[in-house]
Amino acid sequence: MMTKRKSHAERREEIADTALSLAAEQGVGTVTTQAIADRMGVSQATIFRHFPNRDEVFREAITQAKKRVFVRLHPIFEDKSSSGAERLERLIHAHLAVIADNRGVPALLFSDRLHQNDPVLKEDVRNSIVNYALRVSGLLKEGVQDGSIKPDVDCEVMGQAVVTMIQGLLLRWSLFDYGFDLKSQAEVIWALVSPAVLPSSVKI
Repeated sequence: MMTKRKSHAERREEIADTALSLAAEQGVGTVTTQAIADRMGVSQATIFRHFPNRDEVFREAITQAKKRVFVRLHPIFEDKSSSGAERLERLIHAHLAVIADNRGVPALLFSDRLHQNDPVLKEDVRNSIVNYALRVSGLLKEGVQDGSIKPDVDCEVMGQAVVTMIQGLLLRWSLFDYGFDLKSQAEVIWALVSPAVLPSSVKI
C-alpha cells in the first residue's frame, strides 16, 4: 500500500516539532538542519525544500507552539459560564499541560538563539507574552465583576505576576532537565495565587 505523501504544511510542522524535540534533548545550539534531517530519516535537502535556514525552522516551531497554546487556552478565556476565578485556575493547569506536551519550547525561549541571535523571534515572543499577560489581567477583571476575585486586586499587576510565575517555573523545569512533573506544579502556583485573589467567602 502506497504511503500518502505529506503536504507542505504537514512536513513543516514535522520539521519544527523535530527541532523542538532535539532542542529539549540536546540544547538549541546543537540543532542543525542536518541533525533535524538525521532524526527524521530524510536528506538535508528535504529540510531546505520547506525552510530556507535553521532560523526559520525555529520561528515556525514557536508559531506552532503558540497555536497549540491558543487552541488550549482560548476556550477558557471565552467561557462566560464559569467565574473568573474558576477560569484562572483552569488556565494555569491548561497552560502547564500544553507546555508539558511541548517541552522543547522552554529550551528555545531561554536560549541565546532567542535572546541574542534572532531579534525577529525575540520580538514575536515578547509581544506574545505581553498580550497573554493582558488577557490574564482581563480575566481577573471579569472575576472582580462577578465577585469571584477580590475587588481590591490590582489586576494588571496580578496578571503579570501569574505569567511571571509560569515563566519562572518553565525555566526551572528546563534547568532541571524536565525531571519533575510540570503539570502537578499548577497546584503550587494556584496555592500561591488564590489567597491573594479570592474573597474569603469563595471556595473553588
